[in-house]
Amino acid sequence: MPTKYVTLGGDAVHYLHTGPTTLPDVPPALDRGRLFVLVHAAGSNAAMWRRQIVGLGARHSAVAMCLPGHGRSSGVDGRATVEEYADVVAGFAKALRLRKFVLVGRSMGGAVGLVLAARHPELLQGLVVVASAAKFALDPAGVATLHDIVRGRLPQQFTTETFSPATGMDVMREAWMEQVKTDPRVRLTDILACRAFDGRPLLPRITVPKLVVAGADDAITPVACAQELAAGIAGARMEVIAQAGHQAPLEQSEQFNRLAGDFAERCG
Repeated sequence: MPTKYVTLGGDAVHYLHTGPTTLPDVPPALDRGRLFVLVHAAGSNAAMWRRQIVGLGARHSAVAMCLPGHGRSSGVDGRATVEEYADVVAGFAKALRLRKFVLVGRSMGGAVGLVLAARHPELLQGLVVVASAAKFALDPAGVATLHDIVRGRLPQQFTTETFSPATGMDVMREAWMEQVKTDPRVRLTDILACRAFDGRPLLPRITVPKLVVAGADDAITPVACAQELAAGIAGARMEVIAQAGHQAPLEQSEQFNRLAGDFAERCG
């Protein structure tokens, strides 16, 4: 799968893309069909969107970035707020001279999408928010465990709470293999940024076409979170994917890709 880097400020930001590769300083050609920009969840990285790069890339263009400090991007520090991550995505779009795109964001990436849609609607053709919330309700025990991991008191945890009971071990193992590519300190910073985020005041300001997607078995951001988002954003469409949890685009990639692709093709 083609990969490249772009320099944003002092960060070398890694990204995956559809289409052929290009010379190091030349942005890839992303002119086929609709353009998707895929933004990952807290502590994650661009590789979690591989199934979308391949599936959506059959008819469209797509690019998935590792936010600074994540995956193969440079740095060991995350951003302190969701709003700062939204600024990074806006800078990424400018650096690659992207045409209008459909932003697809999972969990923290969905919150980034809410901020970008409210602040920079001129960048977006549409918004897909999946397994996310306007206000995250994070388990204090989980945050405390992550603190202990960062302090070296516990090893990294590989749990099944983000998956549907129907999800196979091979898919869970794939997610866990990607989890270890981002320092736990960055994951903690992300989780604290999500805990502080309140996107509810942004919802009435979002005017681009929008799709809200939930996993029926999501225990982190339950279906009720998607319902709150859809109710707060005028004209939002909502879809629930069966046998999917908080990792819905990975767990049920074909159905998710179909929903995202059909939505994008209807965007003006």
